[in-house]
Amino acid sequence: MISVEEALRIIKNNIPPPVAQPLPLVEAVGRYLAEDILAPEQSPRYTNSAMDGYGVRWEDVAAASPEAPVRLAIVGESQAGTAFAGTVGRGEAIRISTGAMLAEGCDTVVRVEDTEERGDTVAIRAVKKQGQDVRRQGEEFRTGDLLLQKGSRIAAPQAALLAAVGITAIRVYKRCTVALLVTGSELAAVGEQIAAHQIRDSNMIMLQAAVQETGGIVAKGIRVPDDAQATREAIAGTEADIILCTGGVSVGRHDHVKEAAEANGFAPLFWKIKQKPGKPLYFARKGDTLLFGLPGNPVSAFMCFAHYVRPVITALNGLPFGWPTVSGEVAAEITNREKRTNLIRVQLTWRPHGGYCITHAARQGSHMLTSLSEADGYIILGPGQTLKEGERSDVYRYDFRREPV
Repeated sequence: MISVEEALRIIKNNIPPPVAQPLPLVEAVGRYLAEDILAPEQSPRYTNSAMDGYGVRWEDVAAASPEAPVRLAIVGESQAGTAFAGTVGRGEAIRISTGAMLAEGCDTVVRVEDTEERGDTVAIRAVKKQGQDVRRQGEEFRTGDLLLQKGSRIAAPQAALLAAVGITAIRVYKRCTVALLVTGSELAAVGEQIAAHQIRDSNMIMLQAAVQETGGIVAKGIRVPDDAQATREAIAGTEADIILCTGGVSVGRHDHVKEAAEANGFAPLFWKIKQKPGKPLYFARKGDTLLFGLPGNPVSAFMCFAHYVRPVITALNGLPFGWPTVSGEVAAEITNREKRTNLIRVQLTWRPHGGYCITHAARQGSHMLTSLSEADGYIILGPGQTLKEGERSDVYRYDFRREPV
C-alpha cells in the first residue's frame, strides 16, 4: 500500500497535457481558454456620449448657471448608429443620444435634465466640468492589450467582451471524456425488477452526475458482469480520456478489473492506498488514457472519485489540479482512531462574521450513502490525529459545480 500523498504524486505525474481545439464563440461558453486573448481593436471604438443630452463646446458653456443659462443654436443630431456629419462651431450644439458618436468640435455632453429646449435653441443651465459624460476612444483598452488570460473560463461576461471586439472563434481546451464500467453480477439497473439476491446499482448514476458536474463528458456507461472475458472485452471496446471501473479491484475470485486492464496493455501504477474508505483503489495508464479501478462500495467509490479522479478531470479541462476547499473551525473534537488516513465526512454551518463551523457527520459507514448525502465535504486526518474544538481545518467540499457543464 502507498500513502495518499504518494498516490496523488503518481497521478499528477501521469496526467497527459490538456488538448486545445478551435471553437466558434457560441460553442465555447463554459470552456477554458487555451491562449491569451489580445484586443484586436480599442474600446470604445470611437468617442461617444454616456448620456442623452447635447454635445457642446466647453468654452461656450463654462459660465452657464441656472441664474444665467447659456443659449445655443441646435444644428443637428447624433444618434446611436447615425453620426452627425458636420462640425459644431462657436455658439452651436447638437442633440446626442447615449452611445452616439461625439461630433467634431464637441468636447462635453450636457444632460437633458440640465437643459431647456425651445424651438431651434437650447438653454444650458448647468455644467460641472469639461469633458463630462464623454466616453473617450480607447479609454477602456487599446489595441493589443491583454483582454483574457489563458485558463480563463468563458462565461457570459467573457463571451460578451469577445463578441464586442469582433472575435468569433477562440482556442479552448477540450472537455475530458470519461467512460464508466460498472462491474457486478449482483447489480440491477434503476427501474429494473430486482431479485432477492440483487442490489440496485447506484454507482452508475452517481458517477455520471459527478463527471458531468465536474465538467467532463460521459462517453459511455455500461454494466459488466463478474466475468473475466466480459471485463477484458468491455475495456478493449472503450475509448475515453479516463476509464472508470467500479468493483472488481479487490482480491476475490470474481475481481477481474486489474487483470483485464493489463491484458489490454495498461501499465499498473499503483494498487491500494493507506486510507479509509477506498483502500483498494487501482490506477493504470495506456498512452494518454488513464484507468481508475474504484471500489464497488458506493461511498468508497465516491470518495475515491472526489479526491483522485475529480482533480484529473479539471486538469484535463485546462484548470490546475486541485479541489474546492474552505477553511473552518471544528465545533467539537474529531479523532481518527484508525491505523490508516481517514477521509472523514463533515457538515458545514455558516456563522455570520464567524466563518464556517465544522461538525463530524453522524454517519460514517462506508456502506451508508446518507454519509454522503447528509455531508458537505470531508477532512483528512492521519492515523491517530485529533482536531480539538476551535482548531481550524481545510474541508474538501462536495461542490462539483466548480466546472459547469
